[in-house]
Amino acid sequence: MPKIIDHDERRQELIEASWAVIAAEGLEGVTMRKIATAAGCTTGRITHYFADREALILAALSAVNAATSARIDALLQQDKPVFERLLAAAHEALPLDAARLLEWKVWIAFWGAATVTPALAKENESRQQEWLTAITPLIALLSPHADAGYEAERVMGLLNGLGLRVAIHPSTKNQTDATTTIARHLQGLARRDKARGNKDKQ
Repeated sequence: MPKIIDHDERRQELIEASWAVIAAEGLEGVTMRKIATAAGCTTGRITHYFADREALILAALSAVNAATSARIDALLQQDKPVFERLLAAAHEALPLDAARLLEWKVWIAFWGAATVTPALAKENESRQQEWLTAITPLIALLSPHADAGYEAERVMGLLNGLGLRVAIHPSTKNQTDATTTIARHLQGLARRDKARGNKDKQ
């Protein structure tokens, strides 16, 4: 009986191999041969699934975005208090373990290329907008008197900056500083809203 090939699994293996190469060498160091070596296959197998290097690179970015978004969405939809959901999602977005550090190294490599590659810029902006869409309603629940859209942008900007710092210098101190900073920011947002609400009642 002929062996059944799971093409989705093969495709994912190639994408994950590309993540490893991108994280280690940056986009400029990515070649089909290096990805084939990382995946333990031939370049011919890669071209069976991806037309060229650019198609594989775009697929790699889309896949890392989708994987992260799925985990964050699951945390945001938990049956828990709003603050806990937002904080859990924020922690998941930060490079606090080896897997997420790899994702951040991939993103950092893509950010530079996105400034001159419209397709990558579009994919990156799509990711940012998806996250903003996901957290804005919860920000509105956490802080009903605030401008939820504006506050969501602030949270995203903070996470991008903290994540970049930890990814470049992944020390325990930087990781702790990042989680403490985002927690205090969300706590402050809730406190300010409570104070504003009490003032409105006076």
